[in-house]
Amino acid sequence: MIASNLSKLLKKRRQASGLTQTEVAKKLHVSRQAISNWETGRHLPDLILIDQLANIYGISIDELINDNPPKNIENPVKRTYPLLILAILITSRLTIASSSRSLLIMDGLILLSIGLFNLTKLKKLKLQVALQLISLMTFLICTFKSNILSSFSFQTTTFIVCIILSCQLCSTYHYFKKRSN
Repeated sequence: MIASNLSKLLKKRRQASGLTQTEVAKKLHVSRQAISNWETGRHLPDLILIDQLANIYGISIDELINDNPPKNIENPVKRTYPLLILAILITSRLTIASSSRSLLIMDGLILLSIGLFNLTKLKKLKLQVALQLISLMTFLICTFKSNILSSFSFQTTTFIVCIILSCQLCSTYHYFKKRSN
C-alpha cells in the first residue's frame, strides 16, 4: 500500500514539474526503466535518490513522499527582538527617567518599538528592512547625540537596543534569503 502511494506521488510530482521520465533519468544518472519501475510500484528508489528527486522537483522530501503541502515557515525569532527591546525600554523608563523630558523621550522610543513589533507582520522584505534601518538610526542618534539626554544610563540603554536591532536586521535578511531559496 505504501509503495503504491509513493509510486503515484512520484509520477504526480514528475508530471507537475513538466519533466519526462527520460529527463528525470538523465538527471539522476539512472535508466528510464528505473523511473518507470518506481512510478508503477515494482521497485522503490533509495533514500539518496529520493533526496535527489525532491531537489529536481523543487520540493522537500516530506512533500515528495507524503504529499503534504508546503508549510508556511514562521520566522522563530521575528517577535523576540521587538519584545526584548520593549522590555528594556520599559524597564529603563521606570528606573532611569526622572524628568518630564526624559519620560517623553522614553515614551517616544517605546512607541517606536511597539510600531516595530507590529511591523514584523509585514511580508515585504525591502519595507521591513527599511523600517528597521530607520529605527536603528533613531536609536543610534539617541545614543550618540549628547544633547538629547546626557544620562549615561540612557545612552547605554539605547546602545543595547541598537545591538538588538542590528541582530534583528540580520535575522530578517537571512530568514527572507533562506525562504526565497
